[in-house]
Amino acid sequence: MSSDAKQQFGEKVRELIREARQLAPAARRNVIELLEEARKRIAGEVSAIDPASFQAATLRSLAQSIDRTLDQFRRELTQTVTSAQSGAFQLGAQQIDAPLAAAGLPTPAFGGVDRTTLAIAQGYTADLISGLTQDAAGKLNAAIQRAFLGGQTMGQIIDQIGRAINNGKEFSGLFSPIGERATTIATNEILRVHSMAGQARLEDLQRQTPGIRKSWKHIPVARMPRPSHLVADGQVRKVDEPFNVGGEDLMFPRDPNGSPENTINCHCLLVPEVTDELLKPTDAQSRLLKDLGLSVSAA
Repeated sequence: MSSDAKQQFGEKVRELIREARQLAPAARRNVIELLEEARKRIAGEVSAIDPASFQAATLRSLAQSIDRTLDQFRRELTQTVTSAQSGAFQLGAQQIDAPLAAAGLPTPAFGGVDRTTLAIAQGYTADLISGLTQDAAGKLNAAIQRAFLGGQTMGQIIDQIGRAINNGKEFSGLFSPIGERATTIATNEILRVHSMAGQARLEDLQRQTPGIRKSWKHIPVARMPRPSHLVADGQVRKVDEPFNVGGEDLMFPRDPNGSPENTINCHCLLVPEVTDELLKPTDAQSRLLKDLGLSVSAA
């Protein structure tokens, strides 16, 4: 019985890890799509300028258009990411519950992570995106002005604006730093709330299931993974105890109390861990089985 429960638990953990791994690629696809729309609008504005009649007023009008375009990008990306964060919160709690339920352990009703916590996380993300787009608008305008002053052709300027996807390489030209930063923000903040929800659910469950533990799971996504995160893979801790990752105490992957170097672009996951003791039949269950003439072993 215990062996079967352990197998069911492990299968459900692996299934949910596969589901959680889709959060980052989905965030990247959304950034690419929204950024490509913004790039096309800006490139269209530049190409509509007549070099023969170019004057300062034309450049001011272009700058205002770029500001409006990137502000629209900000609104759309913020809405997309904060919506994804809400889904990640739910998935984070489910990733704790589902394996326990598969193993036959109780998962009492849970009201969800404090909505205030989610709102703060979403507000923080919105501020990051706002800062990104304001900085991007200034840099794009400055670069285009320099190109005009340097006598570059419209074709050369549009080429500098780049592509969201160019010959298989994402985010080329002037949009390269914008795309990379937007992707990092979106991915990191969606995965952050996923881990926060999982930790909150574990804290809720341990009141009724004191033997539950948590484990750090390294996900091989990065081309050059952090050695400290590889070492942390498989660390098991009590729910209210931190993991030791690169010399820092982290309650979960992307813990905001950790340093940026240790938490940004991290794709590790928090998963529940159970002991064989938890999977043993309770005294009441054992008595019932005995009355039915059945015997079980925890082995």
